[in-house]
Amino acid sequence: MVTVNEAKERIIANTETLPAVQIPLGEAVGSYLAADVVSPIALPPFRQSSMDGYAIVHSDVTEAGTSLLLAGESKAGQVDLPVVSAGNAVRIFTGAPVPEGATAVVMQENTSVTDGFVRIHEFPVWEGKNVRRAGQQIAQGAVALRAGTLISPGAVGFLKGMNVNEVSVHAKPRIGLLVTGDELLKAGEALEPGKIYESNSAMLQSGLAQAGIAEVSISYASDDLDATIEALRVLLEQNDVVLASGGISVGDYDFVGKALEALGAGTIFYKVRQKPGKPLLFGKKGDKLVFALPGNPASSLVCYYEYVLPALKKIMGSKEPFLRSVQLPLRHAYRFDGERDEFLKARVEGGEVVSLDGQESFVIGSFAVANAIIYLPVAQNRVEAGELVEVHLLPL
Repeated sequence: MVTVNEAKERIIANTETLPAVQIPLGEAVGSYLAADVVSPIALPPFRQSSMDGYAIVHSDVTEAGTSLLLAGESKAGQVDLPVVSAGNAVRIFTGAPVPEGATAVVMQENTSVTDGFVRIHEFPVWEGKNVRRAGQQIAQGAVALRAGTLISPGAVGFLKGMNVNEVSVHAKPRIGLLVTGDELLKAGEALEPGKIYESNSAMLQSGLAQAGIAEVSISYASDDLDATIEALRVLLEQNDVVLASGGISVGDYDFVGKALEALGAGTIFYKVRQKPGKPLLFGKKGDKLVFALPGNPASSLVCYYEYVLPALKKIMGSKEPFLRSVQLPLRHAYRFDGERDEFLKARVEGGEVVSLDGQESFVIGSFAVANAIIYLPVAQNRVEAGELVEVHLLPL
């Protein structure tokens, strides 16, 4: 049995990042950049107005009420621009190019127009007011995004704005998921005595989709050693990472560990000194990673967030694979006994963290409203209200 930190260290040490691939930017959301992206142009590429108003020479405004001759306009996309000379003003719109000679833009709410003259009702007007400089967002040739950056919708918009249409990202892993258990029913089947509906595959597949991984193959095996061996053999041949749900404890019908051994997979660790999720196995067959997760849904999801997801993020090129960790005050006192660290389903609310009801390993309902996991090492098994605890924030 290993500690929580030992388990995480061994997983990261045994996980390699996949090679880079060049893909269209529109397909890259959820991927991590394999190389820096350098901006081919400046953003904005020209001086740009940040307001609807009037482009002027700022030094013309010597007092509130200064009048300037209206001498044209500049709208977004316009090429033939008037030149702003002393004593003149040009009507301008948000995003439009600032004409040559203009040094400031006065927003229209601070002006009035009468008989072809614009009266400026503010003073002073400083140089550069309401003018976006060329390259103010990013200069041509500057690094726009660093290697290891997650491609988000915001990143897509940023890169598209500089005419970047393809990016180099790390490939996403192919995931194989094995579900075991004779007690499990598939969706739509009639409920029978002693049976339960299987939910772990949908839960884990949803977590993988949230992480940007859509290529998941799901197999099912009865509580039989030969059937488990064959299902795992196929999944290991076809995928980069294999997750097994259930069948990893010490019961008479738990065959995943034996099947992996029969297939020649090496066990890097089995069992973690934690609650829930003690019977977690991590191993490798060649360069393929294997995680055997507990069957209880809350245990399975804790292990996914704390161990599987970081490995997947490293595979995809993330420089910060673990859940973001913060220190927050605990709203209510919490105590536990035993020799295992505890993970608690929790909610962050109003600058503090609340331990939710239903912490048992089979209870998944509390995870449905959780947005965080509290991590309490054995050394911190008596926590008073208001005491700081380590909180791992769940992905949104």
